[in-house]
Amino acid sequence: MGSTQPAPSTMKRSSQWLSLAGGIAAATLFSAFLIGILGVLLSRNAATDNWLVILLRLNLQPTSVAPNALTTLSLLDVSLMLLFGLVMASMYTTLSLRTKVWATIAVALPFLGVPVFLATGTAGRSAVLLAGLISSALALRNQFGTPAIAYSGILASVLLLIVGDFGTAAFPRSAALAAFIGIGYLLWLIWLLLLTLELFRRARQAAA
Repeated sequence: MGSTQPAPSTMKRSSQWLSLAGGIAAATLFSAFLIGILGVLLSRNAATDNWLVILLRLNLQPTSVAPNALTTLSLLDVSLMLLFGLVMASMYTTLSLRTKVWATIAVALPFLGVPVFLATGTAGRSAVLLAGLISSALALRNQFGTPAIAYSGILASVLLLIVGDFGTAAFPRSAALAAFIGIGYLLWLIWLLLLTLELFRRARQAAA
């Protein structure tokens, strides 16, 4: 006997709930990263500092950052990575229309990054930025929402990965690096907001 295909109503319901879960995760990420940058603007250190905020502070306000800030295990960063993986999973159906391999990599990277981060205390978080870059390129190719989603995600991921992660490790702290990280961070927030709106729109469309 052949395998039974899921009923269209079941598939539609699954798509609705996955998009809704992804939208909630993206909204939570947007809020967390927004709170983080507000802490920088208000010159306050807080438990809400994510690793991107710490990278920005290292270049903008180096004396305000503890020497071990980036190597201290952060449950916030772990939570953000898991939420990001959920967002990638909610985008998978569209992102995999032309290539399942790269879409699978984008979904897997945040989850694979968690044990690496837990084991090393430093590595693993860059997997989120790489997943953002891959998913944004696939979003452009597969017309996931508007082109603004893809372009903001690509630019944000490149700036934060190359200038933020790699640049801060390779070059002396500087205001120039801080400026590029700040621009990337702003684009990251725009990308997460656009993803939130698109995923909620898809959830409403699936429920109709």
